[in-house]
Amino acid sequence: MRIGIECTVLTRSIAGIGYYTHHLLQALARQPGEEEYVLFYNRPLQPMDLPARLRHVWCGPASTHVWVQTRLASLARREGIDLLHSPGQGLPFLMEKPRILTLHDLSPLLFPRQKDWASHFVWTSLVPIMARRADHIITVSDHTRQDVIRLLGIPEERVTRIYEAAAPAFYPEPDTGRIQKFRRDKALEPGYILAVGTLEPRKNYPFLLRVFAQWLERSRPDATLVVIGKKGWLYDDIFETFEALNLRRRVRFEGYVGDPGLMRLYYSAAEFSILPPLYEGFWLPGLESLACGTPVIAPRHSSIPEVIGEAGLLVDSWDEEDWAAAMDRLWMAPDRDTWAQKGLERARQFSWDRAAEETLAVYRAVIQAREGA
Repeated sequence: MRIGIECTVLTRSIAGIGYYTHHLLQALARQPGEEEYVLFYNRPLQPMDLPARLRHVWCGPASTHVWVQTRLASLARREGIDLLHSPGQGLPFLMEKPRILTLHDLSPLLFPRQKDWASHFVWTSLVPIMARRADHIITVSDHTRQDVIRLLGIPEERVTRIYEAAAPAFYPEPDTGRIQKFRRDKALEPGYILAVGTLEPRKNYPFLLRVFAQWLERSRPDATLVVIGKKGWLYDDIFETFEALNLRRRVRFEGYVGDPGLMRLYYSAAEFSILPPLYEGFWLPGLESLACGTPVIAPRHSSIPEVIGEAGLLVDSWDEEDWAAAMDRLWMAPDRDTWAQKGLERARQFSWDRAAEETLAVYRAVIQAREGA
């Protein structure tokens, strides 16, 4: 079986869908079997570790959506693939061989005002067509699976949930000396709070900044909030709130951190992680935090309870007082070791090797169904 993987997402900074694609490819290459994998992309890949088992086909450059619809199907035909999998939004409308699409979330359809016009066009025009023409759809949570069935009208038997996982690089940093050096190098006092996520409306940073400012004034005037994430879109409100609340001395924006080893230190040295997103298809930073033994605070909605379970504090309301109370609960918590153990046990329930095994089973079932049709 020869599997084609549309990999244009790996030509940009590796986050979100790129993270999923990268780790899925690594895990697929570890699976036993005679499957061959062909990666298709239209620009040079970002530097990353990919197994030698994977074959590369680069043809471009061109606008990604144009390239997908005009070149990808012919390249796949030329390479003799038996099935094409798009981990993002790159599925040709016209293609003879079976096609699989991964949908990570449907937030652009649920929150259309939080995207630019180009993304709105892609999600209202192109993605629904791709989804309906795909032989099968993979989602990364049960919540997103139900959204796909409900919002796109896809029959439930054509949608399979396969969870993501934290990368192996995320574990509690065992070297306390290294953590101390990290804090000195970054000028971070012990007991900072960590928020990880792209600066965009869906992550709800203005709300977090308001909660943090209230908490500082009421309880912890010496605390620091460290925000890690690249600038996405429509982020002006974040910095306007930051300035209006006079948080320059207590909030640090570190930008994008692509080094997993450095991120492990950020997680391991933090008192807890916190983020109040409006919606998550799969809350990966929360799982990474748990894998490093650091507890989390998040809202109880969308896929977040699926990921966090009972290993973190999930807040049932958008009342700022409730969020501040949760922060008080975890700040310098005397039962920190108990929270850490809960997080480690929860993180171990997710595995990239299991994700690859289940994905490969979908590949085989789709091809078998097409051959038997």
